[in-house]
Amino acid sequence: MSHTVLIIGAGPGGVAAARAVRQYLEAEDRVIVIDRQDEQRLGVTLLSIMRGWHEPEDVTIEPSRVLAGIAEFVPAEATRIDPVNRRVETTTGTLEYDALIVATGAELVPETVPGLVTALENGSAGHCWSLPAALHLRERLRCLAGGRVLIVVTRLPYKCPPAPYEAALLVRDLAVERGIGNSVEVTVVTPEQSPLAVAGPEIGRELVALLNQQGITVLTGEQLVAVDGRHREAQFASGRRELFDLLIAVPPHRAPTFVQEAGLAEGDWVPADLRSMRTRFEGIWAIGDVAAVRIRDTLLVPKAAVFAQQQAEVAARDLARWLGRTAPEPALQAYGRCWFLAGRGVAGAIEGDFLAEPRPKVTFQPPSTDGFALMQQELAAWLAQDPARRH
Repeated sequence: MSHTVLIIGAGPGGVAAARAVRQYLEAEDRVIVIDRQDEQRLGVTLLSIMRGWHEPEDVTIEPSRVLAGIAEFVPAEATRIDPVNRRVETTTGTLEYDALIVATGAELVPETVPGLVTALENGSAGHCWSLPAALHLRERLRCLAGGRVLIVVTRLPYKCPPAPYEAALLVRDLAVERGIGNSVEVTVVTPEQSPLAVAGPEIGRELVALLNQQGITVLTGEQLVAVDGRHREAQFASGRRELFDLLIAVPPHRAPTFVQEAGLAEGDWVPADLRSMRTRFEGIWAIGDVAAVRIRDTLLVPKAAVFAQQQAEVAARDLARWLGRTAPEPALQAYGRCWFLAGRGVAGAIEGDFLAEPRPKVTFQPPSTDGFALMQQELAAWLAQDPARRH
């Protein structure tokens, strides 16, 4: 008896899931991947696009080419999941499934912060968590003549945890390169008591030290409640108010609306079991940014591509066994390395085992040219998935 496995999302997790599922299924089984866009990029490349070091086409793969011979690619937007009847409605029709992997990524919802959308529209604010926004912010930074750049983490969690701090370092790097370093003040504000709290307080101290060395101020424990784009002021729950000439905001993230409407989410995210990636619905798995994968009571797996790819393998093995196919037991994984760009030709890394007891074992690798070279090697390997990008 043949089976149909449906994967919603062709990002790093979805592509990895398709590869792994195909490996464990029989030839007659179908693997179908749905995504509204036939192009994907790693999150870190949005920062390099923002900085002006890459054009989008330099760092883009096409999932339809990557998945040729592995899975059927359907260029459509999923609009509804019916967990009871095992159907997914899309903009091009309805698809039935025996097993479903939700790998949609996160949805950006700036409208949940009063005033933020207006500030984004009038140009007093920007962000780099989508390609159009990264391109718009690049132009805004090219016109920056000086003043105060305020970088604010609006809500937790968000994808690419080091990204706000990378943005701060890259804005500083750009200002120095353009000869306006003394005219630009950069401040980062986060609701966490320590930056990257998931990695532990020591990592936070090392990151703050690096930022301070570059003249960047870090304010912690401050929750943004509103933005006044007209008067260029960010307002916080503590009563604190911070003026800015340019606001770079990490938009709030959550599971896409159609995923929430299907009843998969609790709060903003889809709970998924660490050992299997199963959701509360039989026959549905969730991986990557859309999922809340709990390691212990106060710790979730960070939202980054490296973890999405590991979760894809766990889900694929469990799914195949659930369908009666032969596959190894899922192996617990939460070890990863997140690169962070710190300036032209230098990159650092935060690397560690988030399953270590009694707390994650994480190391901070300061920015270096060697780190940048290794990061570029990993990016080249990821791009080489696409046959058209192989040299």
